[in-house]
Amino acid sequence: MAKDGRNIRREIRRGVPQGSVLGPLLWNLAYDAVLRVDLPAGVNIVCYADDTLVIASGITFERTKELAELGVEVVVAKIHELGLEIAPLKTEALWFHKLPRGREPPNSCVRVGGSEVRVGRYMKYLGLHLDSRWGFEEHFERLVPRIERVAGAMHRLLPNLGGPTEEVRRLYAGVIRSVALYGAPVWAKRLAIRRCRTKIYSVQRRMAIRIVRGYRTISFEAATILARFPPLDILAEMDARVCDRIRALRQSGGSEPEEALESVKRQERQNALATWRTRFDERYEYKRVIGAILPVFDAWMQRRVGRLTYRLTQIITGHGCFGDYLCKIGREATANCFHCGGQDQDSASHTLAVCPAWERERTILVNRIGRDLSLPAVVSAMLSGDSAWRAVATFCESVITQKEASERDRERADPARRRRRQGVRHGPPIENGVPLPETGPPGLQTLGAGASSV
Repeated sequence: MAKDGRNIRREIRRGVPQGSVLGPLLWNLAYDAVLRVDLPAGVNIVCYADDTLVIASGITFERTKELAELGVEVVVAKIHELGLEIAPLKTEALWFHKLPRGREPPNSCVRVGGSEVRVGRYMKYLGLHLDSRWGFEEHFERLVPRIERVAGAMHRLLPNLGGPTEEVRRLYAGVIRSVALYGAPVWAKRLAIRRCRTKIYSVQRRMAIRIVRGYRTISFEAATILARFPPLDILAEMDARVCDRIRALRQSGGSEPEEALESVKRQERQNALATWRTRFDERYEYKRVIGAILPVFDAWMQRRVGRLTYRLTQIITGHGCFGDYLCKIGREATANCFHCGGQDQDSASHTLAVCPAWERERTILVNRIGRDLSLPAVVSAMLSGDSAWRAVATFCESVITQKEASERDRERADPARRRRRQGVRHGPPIENGVPLPETGPPGLQTLGAGASSV
């Protein structure tokens, strides 16, 4: 019945009706007959909307194939009884086994509705690319280019200067997380393999750098801890544990109050942060960023004060307008400080605590946060309240702005030292007048037949 009271009849021959309130319920009532069909022993059926998966288990490949074809024949007949059709061209088949690679029968086919469907190396089911040994290598091969495309689109919206606030940037990072961790409870353990983990880390690092408005040379560990963005393998394991605990709650027959579900998520979030914290062993404690944040790790992760800015991040990371960094990347001939006229190396620590050129700004800062200007002490003071955070951010904005102006003056005085200029902020990078390629990656399943051999 339409909104105006008219009765409308429409014959449904394929797919699930979209957009109606009763459509999914009516579909479930009708398609329930397929789920209840009598199948041969060793054959099971799983349905999600109109995706139908037939799973056959056998001792040998030959016996498994026979069972799969018998089961598919029964299921297809029941689907036809409902007046629906299947699409053999969209149907996929796959062996599941624990044998060494290459032991599957070559060129195997399964008969589906009068057509031969070749058994492939991979099968896409509900957004996951499955392989015979549940290794998920193909899934990660396809996932990484996808999240790179999403991240590339996000990067254009997140310039270091201006653009959205840190809160909005973290929201955008949540999009990357959602895309990357789809189906994580199924494949989380596979990220223990380094080659799978490294590819995802690369994209996460770039997104974390965008959150903190940092230089692209910042390490993965520094960028993620500053952005409060735990490694995706830890988040995948967290999602898997949450899924297991919620499933256990449901199987226990008890109620699922919102408070209980939120408690599970909160506990596993704390467990994930604890796991992340333990990864920073002695090797990282002497790194600038990690060594400063580890003593206040919990407070940093839960902070509600302050926002990271482009110039504040430079002081914290040491990657920015400092002689030692510019010399390291070939932008300066010497690491010595140009502002104090001495032989001291121009570093973030020198700028923050020593260089006499910034004595006036430093005096104001010391009056607000105290005389200890080591980075761990400064980070701890920043977390004490908004006023302390603003004092540090103001110092960074004032001093780094002057250092940037001085660097531009030196470039103008010596054209040979000029940096390579980039194109427009939201366009591709340009080198020697030639646009460079941007970083990035170069249907509906109606019936799936799967076989498992043990």
